[in-house]
Amino acid sequence: MTSSGPFPKLLPDSTSDTDAIARNDWNAYAEIDFLRDHWSVKQWAPGHTGYYWYLTFDSPELIELAAECQNALTQDELDNVPLDALHLTLAGIGSTTTVTDEQIDNLVSLARSRLTDVKPFDLTIGPLSGSRSAVRFSVSPWDPLLDLHRILRASTSESMPSLSAPTGSGGSRFRPHLGIAYNNTDRAAAELIEAVAALRDTGPATVRVNHVELVVLRRDGHSYRWDTRAAIPLGGTTVLDGALWADPAGSE
Repeated sequence: MTSSGPFPKLLPDSTSDTDAIARNDWNAYAEIDFLRDHWSVKQWAPGHTGYYWYLTFDSPELIELAAECQNALTQDELDNVPLDALHLTLAGIGSTTTVTDEQIDNLVSLARSRLTDVKPFDLTIGPLSGSRSAVRFSVSPWDPLLDLHRILRASTSESMPSLSAPTGSGGSRFRPHLGIAYNNTDRAAAELIEAVAALRDTGPATVRVNHVELVVLRRDGHSYRWDTRAAIPLGGTTVLDGALWADPAGSE
């Protein structure tokens, strides 16, 4: 199986049903014969940084779930995602060498105005599954994530028409997931798939999504790290001293 194209290739029968999403993820993962080295497949030039739209998480419930699964997967061929770096990638934007500060400021302003109509929502994280080069949780429902992806890509394209396309996949290729480990060598898949299968009854966790982040992403050894350029609240929430609080004037 090649590493090109979205994974899973097929969309789930329902983008709102947790069981359908988890089943689709697992059926695709269970059919993999060969795993790829993530760090070779995902090329990243030394010193490169790029802008991305992220959801980030510091939920104690999610951190506990991720740690439990990471501790059970003891293979040397896995590089764990640091527990303070759990994230869900919504869309890429472009390299920091080609995107200007003015473009980013315009993008943040546009996205902020459009995200006022998007209400905070909950996500179910789990069960555990994987891809051709990573171990990751299924995430559901997809519907609010697909809406965010569409809004952010449209805002990015409108703010940066000089770019041929934002970095990353289009809506038809977007597969929401949350990774907890990256495979660091090419190898047969059966052993890892068996280990992941034994953990599928662990969890799930529920997290609240009330903002999105525009980050400057870098690769630090065998992990991804970032600095937040802007945190944009959803709906009637406001950023205050790094925290998010509900704005009574915007509440229902």
